[in-house]
Amino acid sequence: MLNLITPLKVILNPPTRLEGFPGESVTLHISLINQGEQGAAIDVFIDPMAQTLLPWCPSARKRVALDSQQACEVSLVFEIPLDALPGSYPYTVVVDAPEHYPEETPIHYPGSLEVLVKEQAVIRSQNLTFSINPATSPVQPLLIQPNQHQTLSVIVNNHSSRVDRFRLHCLDLDKTWFTIQYPYNELSELGVVSSTDGLELNPGGQGKIIIEFHYPIDMPAGHYSPTLQLISDNAPEQVFLDLVYLEVKPKLHLSVELETILGKVSHSPGQYRLILTNHGNSIRELAVSASSRDETQLCYYVCSPSSVNLLIGETATISLSVYPKQKWRRPLFGYGLELPFQVNLQDIQALPTPENLPMGLLVWKARPWWQFLLWVLAGVGALSGLGFLIWFVFFKPVPPPILTEFKPDSASYTEGGRVRLNWTISNSDRLDRLVVSSTKDQTANSPQVYDFRQGLPTELNRYCQISDGLRPAVGDRNLTCTNVDTGARLAGEYTFQLQIKAKSAQKPIEQKLNVVIQPKPLPQVMSIAARQSQLEKGKPLTLSWNIKNFSQLGQLQVIGQLKDGKPTLFKTYDFQKQIPPELTKQCQPPVNETLSCSNVDIGLPAKPGDYAISLQPVSNGSQKQLPLSKAIQVQLKATPLQIMNFTLNNQSSETNPSIFLKVGQVVTLNWQVQGDGVKVKLEPLGDVPASGSRTFKATTNLSQIILTAETEQGQSVKRAFLLQVDTPKPLPKPINTSSPTVIPFHFKIDTNRQQGSREQGIGGKS
Repeated sequence: MLNLITPLKVILNPPTRLEGFPGESVTLHISLINQGEQGAAIDVFIDPMAQTLLPWCPSARKRVALDSQQACEVSLVFEIPLDALPGSYPYTVVVDAPEHYPEETPIHYPGSLEVLVKEQAVIRSQNLTFSINPATSPVQPLLIQPNQHQTLSVIVNNHSSRVDRFRLHCLDLDKTWFTIQYPYNELSELGVVSSTDGLELNPGGQGKIIIEFHYPIDMPAGHYSPTLQLISDNAPEQVFLDLVYLEVKPKLHLSVELETILGKVSHSPGQYRLILTNHGNSIRELAVSASSRDETQLCYYVCSPSSVNLLIGETATISLSVYPKQKWRRPLFGYGLELPFQVNLQDIQALPTPENLPMGLLVWKARPWWQFLLWVLAGVGALSGLGFLIWFVFFKPVPPPILTEFKPDSASYTEGGRVRLNWTISNSDRLDRLVVSSTKDQTANSPQVYDFRQGLPTELNRYCQISDGLRPAVGDRNLTCTNVDTGARLAGEYTFQLQIKAKSAQKPIEQKLNVVIQPKPLPQVMSIAARQSQLEKGKPLTLSWNIKNFSQLGQLQVIGQLKDGKPTLFKTYDFQKQIPPELTKQCQPPVNETLSCSNVDIGLPAKPGDYAISLQPVSNGSQKQLPLSKAIQVQLKATPLQIMNFTLNNQSSETNPSIFLKVGQVVTLNWQVQGDGVKVKLEPLGDVPASGSRTFKATTNLSQIILTAETEQGQSVKRAFLLQVDTPKPLPKPINTSSPTVIPFHFKIDTNRQQGSREQGIGGKS
């Protein structure tokens, strides 16, 4: 059977990407199919967030009306200006039916318009084309008959440069309703073994796929639009779709039978049974009734149930009760009174019903003989009653005034609406005074006294009137007052008392009336949502919300709270029964006292963390603290800790961590650290700001410079320079040529060796 996922089916051509040159016009074709059970008014428009593309589309919003199972095509034309810069321009197509499908819409389809360079050529894919034979359209669907087979041919052309295999799928229909047949592939003739679960085509080849539909015998009447999907093995990401429009003509066959259960009655209703059977292929919604075949309607007819829904092949049983009316028409003697009637059928969808409907007959039996005695007794009673009526009208003395009615003009009141009272007093000529008093929340107000001794008081002329009763000659007159303003309009519990004092009467007549005025409904946040649950620092937080009872909204506060932190007030909007100027673009005019706002930028504090965002409405006139809305969770990501720059004499610590210096050499140190709540320490200088510069001279005790950055969360990053400071060698002393140079000479005399030498020298040769 047909599987309808959504009531609106939308097909975009091209699906996601438009291409064109500056100065050209490109068209986006949108096919709409109403698969629901009711007609709908559908809006198709470009999302106003696409500020750049809106001036390029003169008709950016279109509305169409589609009946059930009807389709149409909408075109949106983009006129690219001559001075448009090349690039990608995103847009979103919105399909909305708020009046008929509010729960399933709006539907968003993102896409982009590619503006090409003038020298660039538009390359469109020509890998595959296919067509369906016979061709169908929403205007000319393919007529089908249940319990019959029907064959369609799908002609496929392979325009690519490679051998490709194509597979056909039929969406939206039950798999038992169709069969797909692929021909023998061309490669089998060359001796290549290949499966036949697809159509294989050589480059530039053409082939045919046969799809045969098997329509069941109980197929319901209506319009069907199954989707044929062709998928290529070489490019599985490219999906090619086309629709087949089918129509099953309605077959109307309805049988009606009337069975008599009780056809002769005396004091009970007649009982009949009506049997309806739907032999057609359409669901029937029928209203059942009966009517008399005579000119005078002597009976009324009750059908239970009075309407039925008959599915295909279903039978319904309806009970028909016939009640005779006008009891005096019942015959006194004889066979009885025949009351013929007929059954009436009305199709809710205005489909034809059978012309020859069954007719019935009810026999109303004659009265028994003993009822004549009742008629005699009734006549005697009527004469006695007439005599009493004459005495009551002309001879009975006028009674004292009687309060016959005392009530408010409405069953419920809301703060701001005034309470008005209605009362009726008979025998008003005997009325002396009328006192109306009220009590609010156990606090009594000043009573209002009306004096009737001189007639109707002037202050009651516009509220009251006096009419004649049954005996106007003897003072029987009625006082009727409507919508008498009490001035009560504030919320609370009121007790109104009406006191009547008659002439020459000791005890007045009193009656109390309790009325509650409900306070005005307070504003309430129905829903709140954030566009993103995670934000990077510097990007705005946008909220959307719905608030009912807009007229009572005075202020709207946006409150955020970190975990284990105190609530913080982010924004305050003053409404005072109108939308603030800063929200006129984000908020729509209230509908049924409900305010809807979307994409409202509220900003965020600089401190990162997990926030609970909620809305606090403030009433316009009430001092009552209203409850907070449901909180939504938003995470503000912290800026990652990073040392962006750390240089010494323009040399980075990453590329050259070891540097040689000389004593007294001027050194310039630059650094820059990125992070939230970062603390920077520079040894040997101590704590320094996140970015800065220092200049100093190198000394012999300077061996390293360390830059340390830490955050409150415990993250730490270090960079360092290893320094080697060389001390310069002292210069040699100058030589004086005018004085002799004395060279010191150190020697040691060995006495033993000298003595031996001497002995040798004496005794030997010299």
